[in-house]
Amino acid sequence: MLTGDARSFYRWRRAKMVALCAAPIVALGGLWWFVAEVLLVPAVPGADTPPDVVAQYMMHPKGLPRLRGARCEAFLQAQVRRLVTDAAFRDRFLAEYRTSAPEQQAAFRAHLFDAFKPLLMRDIERYHALSGAARQDFLDERIVAYNQLSRFVGNTRIEKGTAGPAPTQNELLGLLMGHTTEDERQRGTQYGQALAARIAVILADPELKAAFEARIAQGPPAR
Repeated sequence: MLTGDARSFYRWRRAKMVALCAAPIVALGGLWWFVAEVLLVPAVPGADTPPDVVAQYMMHPKGLPRLRGARCEAFLQAQVRRLVTDAAFRDRFLAEYRTSAPEQQAAFRAHLFDAFKPLLMRDIERYHALSGAARQDFLDERIVAYNQLSRFVGNTRIEKGTAGPAPTQNELLGLLMGHTTEDERQRGTQYGQALAARIAVILADPELKAAFEARIAQGPPAR
């Protein structure tokens, strides 16, 4: 019969053997984590990143979806400016997207929707946090900014078919329903209706319309 000390010794040896057997599994798990979370994660594109690499980053499940907050906004602004102002960059970027697999194109659109959603929701939440004259001032500011952005992007000419097939209405509806909550959709609808009502007032008043056109012409698109 084993004494207490002997039993403790054998228990210690069994625990040591289990630890030794488990060590390779733990090491393999750590190695896999390093490969999946470090080596396989694409670097955030910079100002000189080739257009095809930028497009691939935006499609990659560990690329654009991992950017958050100010970093995501800065990335989007930088790449939109490159797409608008650099024809060679734009052509190569669109070619990379157009020749990608359908599932990659779908991922690109979903990732882009998710990246822009916080920017729009920020405007929606700011609108709902205000009241009275402050709300109207905010709507006026956003109408100017949206029109500046529209004019900035509108100068770019993209031939039909250059960017590949456009997403279907069902896909766009699926993105909206699958990536927003009922409350977000309701608040967004209210914000859109308020914008439309304010725009109708502006268009009905020639002097007010001229004043807004002058504001829109003053500077680059703003957030």
